Amino acid sequence: MARVAERVSDGPLLQLVQRFLDQDILDGVERWPPITGTAQGSVLSPVLANLYLPPLDQLGSQAGYRSVRSADAAVILCQTQAEAEAALALVQAWTARQGLRLHPDKTRIVHYGEPEQGGEFLGYRFTAGIRSVRPKSLLARKDKIRQQTGRTRSGHLDDITAELNPILRGWVGYCKHARRTTFRALDSFVRRRLRAILRKREKRPGFGHAPSDQRRWPNSFFAQHGLFTFHEA
Repeated sequence: MARVAERVSDGPLLQLVQRFLDQDILDGVERWPPITGTAQGSVLSPVLANLYLPPLDQLGSQAGYRSVRSADAAVILCQTQAEAEAALALVQAWTARQGLRLHPDKTRIVHYGEPEQGGEFLGYRFTAGIRSVRPKSLLARKDKIRQQTGRTRSGHLDDITAELNPILRGWVGYCKHARRTTFRALDSFVRRRLRAILRKREKRPGFGHAPSDQRRWPNSFFAQHGLFTFHEA
């Protein structure tokens, strides 16, 4: 709060921030007051991280390290193992002085060029020189698409694609730097889900995998109904 007060003099706003910090934490039926910090997932957490962590960025820059940070997630880029170990020691010392703690599972040294190593950052997976979508993010996106494309889904195909398109556009805007094969597979996944809906309406079993389905409802068919495609984007 002292750091916030250095930049903000508005009393009601400072009270609002304090109330965010003081609100109880709920986990199922359990409820307890916070001891320190902000609750995980709180909308206040990234705001305070961006206020609290710039001195760490400056410290790393002064030491000659290149880094990328978003809120409380950061990657420090190093040329050698020894340099990486020195950078980690620098960060550990600074966070300890500030009363902070590095995440024990997510804080590690990895070699991005090695197939068995690499790491994840902001929805991407970096390994062996390849930048791909993080598997967990990809699974979550597919689950979102499944929710919108159940086989018993009602409504005109144009209405279904209109609901899908904002989801697809938003995601490709975020993960467009991944390798292209990811998006070809996702396009096929979306069209297969839509073909399964069309099969169900004809009272035919199946999940849209049959070659006959692709001939009857080709990619151009869905394009005519306005379906957004990752690959073309």
